[in-house]
This record gives sequence, C-alpha cells and structure tokens, in this order.
Amino acid sequence: MSKVEILKRLEELNNIDKPITGEIKGTNKKEIKGTIKEEVFHIVGENKYVIQKIEKSDNTIGFRFGYYTCDANYKQLRYGESSIIMNATDFSKLINKAKEKGWITIQ
Repeated sequence: MSKVEILKRLEELNNIDKPITGEIKGTNKKEIKGTIKEEVFHIVGENKYVIQKIEKSDNTIGFRFGYYTCDANYKQLRYGESSIIMNATDFSKLINKAKEKGWITIQ
C-alpha cells in the first residue's frame, strides 16, 4: 500500500456500531463489553488516533483511547494493542474534537 492509500483507508475507516470484546478474567473466553457509538480522530503520519464513545454493556457511557495503524508489511490496517503516546499538540487537537461534540467539558 502506498502512503496515499494508507491515509485514504485510515480516513475512511469506520467502526461505528462495532461491538467491543474483552477476555473474561481467568478464562480464554471473550464477552461483549460494549459497542462503539461515535468516534473522533486525528491522523498523524501512518496512525489514526481515536477517542471512541462506547455504550457499555451496563448501558453506561465510556471512552476508549486508541489508534489504528498499518501492519509491518503495509498490507492491512489494525487496531493498536498498546497505549498511545502522542505529543501535546496532537493530544490537544484530539481532545478538542471530543469537546466540540459535547462529550466532555474542560474547566
């Protein structure tokens, strides 16, 4: 995939209404933890940093921070499995997008 194709695919990537699963502690089984309801993002290089608004299984709202990137072979996009690290400017841009949606207030 070329850099242009990666950026286009990152921009178009949409996981709204996708269930979020997690492992049940002490087992190898997974359960649905919630569903992605909305998402804001900021693309930096080959990474799409996201805040996802999650409707949790107990009907409360939560937020998941994460990122999407391409695999080492530049063949497919995948969700990052590690904590995100970004500079203050990019973090501010991402937080401000969540603020503009009315998800959060910053005092």
